[in-house]
Amino acid sequence: MNGQRATNFVVLLVALATVRCGQPGQVASDAGPVDAGLPDAGLPDAGLPDAGLPDAGPSSVPTNPITFTKNTPFTVNSGTTNYVYVPTAYDSTHQTPTTLFVWLHGCGGFSSGDIYTVSPGATTQAWISLTVGGQEGKCWSMVADPPHVLGAIAALKTQFNINPRSVILGGYSSGGDLAYRTAFYNSGLFAGLLVTNTSPFRDTGSSKTASLAAASWKFNVVHLAHLQDTTYPIGVVQSETNSMTAAGFPMTRIEVNGTHYDNAGAMANGQAVPGTAADIATYLLPKLSAGWTSP
Repeated sequence: MNGQRATNFVVLLVALATVRCGQPGQVASDAGPVDAGLPDAGLPDAGLPDAGLPDAGPSSVPTNPITFTKNTPFTVNSGTTNYVYVPTAYDSTHQTPTTLFVWLHGCGGFSSGDIYTVSPGATTQAWISLTVGGQEGKCWSMVADPPHVLGAIAALKTQFNINPRSVILGGYSSGGDLAYRTAFYNSGLFAGLLVTNTSPFRDTGSSKTASLAAASWKFNVVHLAHLQDTTYPIGVVQSETNSMTAAGFPMTRIEVNGTHYDNAGAMANGQAVPGTAADIATYLLPKLSAGWTSP
């Protein structure tokens, strides 16, 4: 009697082990230990992320690379003729994402000239410069020209390895107006703004309320203002940039002596000033190394 019970107990254990190990006829749990909803080692688990690793995102390697010469401005066409400067630091194999600085000239200005203003070259430049054309010697349209800016950027991304989270927009005067307008309404594309002798709202064709509401995130801004500028009076600039600060934008306003445009050595407030181009080089261009990124 006791021997029969022992035999039956062994048979029961074997049967249980057979069901647990997933043999044919299994109706119980799966073959492995309970997963508790945690991600497996490197494998996605029911839609959960892999072991805390970030998504690398799409490749920024250009799909249509072009022949180019470093340290010499050249033109590209995106429907407008734009000027580009590629520094020594750029990886000619197109495998390394690079910051892009997009600059918009002022009324009466030329992209062909401003490319030199925003491209110091040599070992001091780690970004690709792009000055957008289409309004050479004229002012920008706040309605018609944002698509030209966006088109120039999109085209250059197919030709060079541009870090999509490190595109910075800038401009002088009317170009600054267009930079603000374009950034507010397409903020996800830009890590920040570097502008001078302009204001965020007044001449952008968009109200303060509409512009602030249009931005999907609070992008970085460095705004260089000249105290003797009568085209964009300092009181207007202070009021409008303060509104951006109050709305949560990381705004840095720099105020220095100078008028709306000065050549080197011009007099402002009783003293000689470095000039507008020199001030751009001193106060704005170094911010391209600040590490700004868009979401």
